[in-house]
Amino acid sequence: MNENLNVAYYDTDLPKGWVWSEIREIGEIVTGTTPSKSREEYYGSDYPFFKPADINSGYYVRESHDGLSIKGIEKARLLPERSTLVTCIGATIGKTGLIRKAGASNQQINAVIPSELISPEFVYFVCISPQFQKSITDNASATTLPILNKGKFEILPIPLPPSAEQHRIVDKIEELFTKLDAGIEYLKKAQVQLRQYRQSVLKAAVGGKLTEEWREAHRDELEPASVLLERILKERREKWEAEQLEMLDVQGKVLKDGKWKGKYKEPSSPDTQGLHDLPMYWHWATLDSIAIIKGGITKNKARKVENGRMIPYLRVANVQRGYLDLTEIKEIEATEEVISELLLQKGDILFTEGGDRDKLGRGWIWRGEIQECIHQNHVFRARLCSPDISSKLVSWFSNSFGQEYFMREGKQTTNLASINLTKLRSFPVPIPPALEQEAVVNEIERHLSVAEEAESTIDSELKRAERLRQSILKQAFSGQLVPQDPSDEPASVLLERIKAEKAAREAEKKRARESKAKQSKEPKQMELL
Repeated sequence: MNENLNVAYYDTDLPKGWVWSEIREIGEIVTGTTPSKSREEYYGSDYPFFKPADINSGYYVRESHDGLSIKGIEKARLLPERSTLVTCIGATIGKTGLIRKAGASNQQINAVIPSELISPEFVYFVCISPQFQKSITDNASATTLPILNKGKFEILPIPLPPSAEQHRIVDKIEELFTKLDAGIEYLKKAQVQLRQYRQSVLKAAVGGKLTEEWREAHRDELEPASVLLERILKERREKWEAEQLEMLDVQGKVLKDGKWKGKYKEPSSPDTQGLHDLPMYWHWATLDSIAIIKGGITKNKARKVENGRMIPYLRVANVQRGYLDLTEIKEIEATEEVISELLLQKGDILFTEGGDRDKLGRGWIWRGEIQECIHQNHVFRARLCSPDISSKLVSWFSNSFGQEYFMREGKQTTNLASINLTKLRSFPVPIPPALEQEAVVNEIERHLSVAEEAESTIDSELKRAERLRQSILKQAFSGQLVPQDPSDEPASVLLERIKAEKAAREAEKKRARESKAKQSKEPKQMELL
């Protein structure tokens, strides 16, 4: 065992007939290289050019995003099919794939080209085993960008069973993984179905279908949403006027007439063209009619702060569709004035500006999870003007049919999409009567609680499946997955045969080099004569 490596966890005695081996002893280790990108003739479709992102397929890596031409492969290092590729640089260090087509890789990858006496599939499975993966992370450089250089990679230890047992191990792993993968595929399909169910519940809710019977039973008790909106708009204007008067009073100004009231900007009416019909007593309103919408702090503004203080702030990553992910909250420096302006309050509805299409307009509600928190400019905040509007409903609306509006109205490029404040203010929201809003919320939560319970069960089963996968691999490479056969040729003998083959190949290469050198000298000698 190499003393320069951290391999303390290899403390289990190997079965009879097995040996510890360094990975370089069972094959050739090749670090990839990238042909010059300025030479167009090096790139084409003759050979796949594998990068870490291309080996997600694991056991069946057949395709790559980029390719090399015949000229390009001459500048790279050709890897035969069934080579095992291991990422040894970056955030995905340890990612492993078994290529099913000859090609080349970039310099982030070390390839293991196994000896003909070693099962290529065995090499792949041993490289994805928890023991080997731990040896990669334990011996990588402890920097921001983890690196395991070729020198350390090729001396990583692996347990080597006899050749016949290698094939028995591979067969058993394939059998168990096939069953496991079938179960995982079923669970993932169930996840998709649950997501579809959630969307169908929300769409039924925003169309009034979930509360059809309730609405009929309480129709005489309902105040039309149009009346509620009139009241909200009136209160909204009165609040603005009060704020203006307070501001002018602070400035010591005296108003002589009521012309200043004309500066009030009435919220726009919703464009209902193409929108679905609403039930009786419901009404369409723009988000601007029921809420005050505001953008957040920019990093450029934060850099110019003087006499500010650090405060937590929400980023796009924190605002998910239907929930907030607060596992990592960053801080930003801001003045007290900015903090006062952007401080989140319970019930604020959050919307993401965009990024990739899935992020467009997604969001959820702030519930005061952190005592003081503001938001960045890529996260918009909508603060409702009245407690008679449910913030949950508005957010559910935006996360269901609202996506159609955002995708239609948002600015889009090939891979990105964004929504601006003007479009967000014009976002049409279906408003039920205040009394019915509570019924809609109750119905949504009742249906979604069933889905959430099922999703939790699926998540647990998927985690259990992954633990089982790791357990199978751990058993496989400690000799506990398949029985040993005393008649198998010991791995020590196998290793000696591999070494002898390597030595013979090296001797052959040496003779070829010497012969070539001799031939290159002969013409010069003839010229001298």
